[in-house]
Amino acid sequence: MAEFNLEDIEEMKVDLQLEDGSTLECEVIYIFEWGGDDYAALTPVDESIEEIYFFGIEIEDKGGEPEITLLQIDDEEALEALADAFDEMLDEEEFGEDEEESEDDGKWDEFINKKLDQ
Repeated sequence: MAEFNLEDIEEMKVDLQLEDGSTLECEVIYIFEWGGDDYAALTPVDESIEEIYFFGIEIEDKGGEPEITLLQIDDEEALEALADAFDEMLDEEEFGEDEEESEDDGKWDEFINKKLDQ
């Protein structure tokens, strides 16, 4: 994946041009590498629309500011595989957070028990 600061894309907004000619404002929620390529997951700013859109991306450093170009993915099978991979990444991330919380809880319990034993 190209080198850039993830904080640079937090709350980045993108206007998607839909097939009917209307525009849908989305925000980038995740940028990730899969199969050697870079991808972005976008979701509409309007929270009543529960969709996630995937795009291939090219990231270029333009004088300290990352320039992200969205690349449409036309292959339905590739989109399905990408969505599955994205779900797995989120599951792993959530599982990892749960493990860290459990470790923190264990350390906290150990600390409390030491204090109670004194």
